[in-house]
Amino acid sequence: MTSVTVATLALAVAACGSSKRPRGDSEAIAIASGSDPVAAGSAGSSGAPLADAGVAAAHVDAAPQRAEHTTFTLLDNRHAAHRRVSGDLVLDASDIGFARYTKLSMPAPRWKLGQTVDNQRAAVADRTAYLEIPLTVDQAASTRQLTASVHGDAGQLLEVDVNGKRASKQATVKLAAGWQTITIPIDDGRVFAGENRLALQTSGGNHNVAFTWLRVGAAHDDAAPDPRAAATFDAAGDALELEPNASLTWYVTIPDGAMLVADPLAAGCRVDVQARAGDDSFAGGFLGHDSTRVDLSPMSGKVVRLVLAARDCPRSRVVHPRITLIGPAAKPLPDAPAPKYIVLWIMDALRADRIPLFTPGARAQTPNLDELAKTSTIFRQYYVQGNESQVSHSSIWTGLYPAVHNVRDNDNSQGGTWMLGKQFDLIATKLSEAGFFTTAVTGNGFVNEDAGYGRGFKQYRNMMRETGVLNNLIYGEKIVDAAIKQFDQHRSGPTYLFLGTIDNHSPWVARKPWIDIYSPPGSYHGPFQEYGTAFDLGLSATSMGCSKIPPPADVERLRAIYDSAISYDDAQVGRMIQQLKDWGIWDQTMMIVTADHGDELFEDGRCGHGGSLRDTLERVPFLIHDPARFPGGTIVDEGAESVDILPSIVEAVGAPPAKAVQGAALEPLAQGIGRGWARPSYASMYEQGHAMRIGRWKMRVMWANSPVVNDLVDDPGEMTDVAAAKPTERRMLTDNLGMFLALRKLWKKSVWGVTTSMTTEGAAALDTLAVP
Repeated sequence: MTSVTVATLALAVAACGSSKRPRGDSEAIAIASGSDPVAAGSAGSSGAPLADAGVAAAHVDAAPQRAEHTTFTLLDNRHAAHRRVSGDLVLDASDIGFARYTKLSMPAPRWKLGQTVDNQRAAVADRTAYLEIPLTVDQAASTRQLTASVHGDAGQLLEVDVNGKRASKQATVKLAAGWQTITIPIDDGRVFAGENRLALQTSGGNHNVAFTWLRVGAAHDDAAPDPRAAATFDAAGDALELEPNASLTWYVTIPDGAMLVADPLAAGCRVDVQARAGDDSFAGGFLGHDSTRVDLSPMSGKVVRLVLAARDCPRSRVVHPRITLIGPAAKPLPDAPAPKYIVLWIMDALRADRIPLFTPGARAQTPNLDELAKTSTIFRQYYVQGNESQVSHSSIWTGLYPAVHNVRDNDNSQGGTWMLGKQFDLIATKLSEAGFFTTAVTGNGFVNEDAGYGRGFKQYRNMMRETGVLNNLIYGEKIVDAAIKQFDQHRSGPTYLFLGTIDNHSPWVARKPWIDIYSPPGSYHGPFQEYGTAFDLGLSATSMGCSKIPPPADVERLRAIYDSAISYDDAQVGRMIQQLKDWGIWDQTMMIVTADHGDELFEDGRCGHGGSLRDTLERVPFLIHDPARFPGGTIVDEGAESVDILPSIVEAVGAPPAKAVQGAALEPLAQGIGRGWARPSYASMYEQGHAMRIGRWKMRVMWANSPVVNDLVDDPGEMTDVAAAKPTERRMLTDNLGMFLALRKLWKKSVWGVTTSMTTEGAAALDTLAVP
């Protein structure tokens, strides 16, 4: 094991004032000045060993003045914490965070969370319900029993299976009426390090059983009281409390320059802090009376188990624990005039990984997008919420996740509906109310007025629905020409233009001169000289894609054709921008360029879309030109989603927010607020499958299948499932996706924040929330 030392800041402690400070986004730390209200000290007492054997003693270093801001507060993210008491894992079933253990609620929810049962808050299990719990190596070795607080009916039977086998010969217990504590032995070898599956089955009785807590670990001779009391949260006091046998764990990604900071502990109390990665590397130190910060920066870029464990005194109280980053908190730019013109351009079937601006090294030449980027904010980890047109457009139009707008596809074969509900606010209805003339031109036949996409538009043209369209082929030039004409008729006042081009959608048509650059003349002699269609490749109506895989030379040709269409669309972007400049209105225009989904190009045996949750379909280009709010040339690598478009537009024009919108305006993120801390991006596949990406790590799950985890840096094609090899990363993703899936119909990012960093308001909402 590599020895580490923790660089520390030796700072003066304020001589007076309350130990409870008001929260703030920015904290300026000054060396030994006594001027700052933050009492800051070393990461560990001088000469005191860190908690793990083999780790060098922490030492105190004088550090340069550091301006820092809070990026993650432990109390606001209390619902993501895992309890450990005397080495055992303790699950708080009364907490909405229990959702993180419920097998991602797949293929259907088996638990009702936040219910009140006989005056206690609890999780109510279906007759068969499942849990997936993470155990460390030492926990797996010591686990001998399951203890739980259960509510049942007299004579009701509860049986527990562990990893597909009965927990033991005594795995079935007969319940009494009301609340009771039960113990079920677990045979040696039933559990292992990593994720373990528990199946809870009940029979008899008139009601489903309920739980307030479960404890998995060593056998205990005495009847233990509620183990949750050993580790508690005081939201009002912004503090957590730990007994010496207890710890709290968060699975988080550590950014550059991270410090864990807290107010001074009571004299004689210490809390051991460890950030341990899956490769067994770690950083750590102690929080105490004279040591109020621990340097986490050695773990930069890694997913870790961040553990706080109490030492020395009967009960340690840690006030205002948070993670800070270098630099003052970003401040919003001064108020700016609302854009008079808004252009939303959605390019059908366009992948982000084929465009250099979003994936450096990509082949397609896009000089106009490159130029546009100089005055735009570029979002590189941006997901649409669906993998085909209807779902994704519906989330863009409404700012709602698919579970809420319930649009699935055009023929209702996937359940749900094919029409946008009239009860939802849309971008066009909000802008129409705000005084904009709303006009649209699209070539996507499914994004039509019959399905509700024209609601709120005073002028809506779907060129695919017009006569004379051959083989679904409409060149972007014609759509842009029509859009410019419609825009010109109404630009005397505020105008909103939606245009949808379809050049990257099948049929893939080779565009000159770019095809000759990406596939030089004479280098290819196969059937796809001018174009390729999904029909030629075995169109599958159920997956909207191809079933025939052509030879490698044909695949490369089709990819070159696809890239040529990207460059063609880029030329149309240049035409549109030049027209706006010629009219003299470019500086008054908010322009958003994105796509509704990507396209698979045989990476995993398919082409087209609708067939998977890979980044080739969910990650699409996204940029916003509005320099007054979105700084030009800024690249955002934190997660963003298509549900964020509506609130971003509505907030920019100063209109009242949409009533039910679940996304959040992206202006703060573009200006630096929240940057540096990993944020999630989520996508749905007809609500039968789900995916979430957090930084380089992504989880996909379909129906009852086990989740797949991919490292998108080392494996951008998502070919290698590392779920078993990366238990820390898997649990980090499970915590976030599990929480989100349980709450996706209720989640509002503008109020709650995101799963990786919740707000005070979001945490408070979860304290009392019930999920039926």
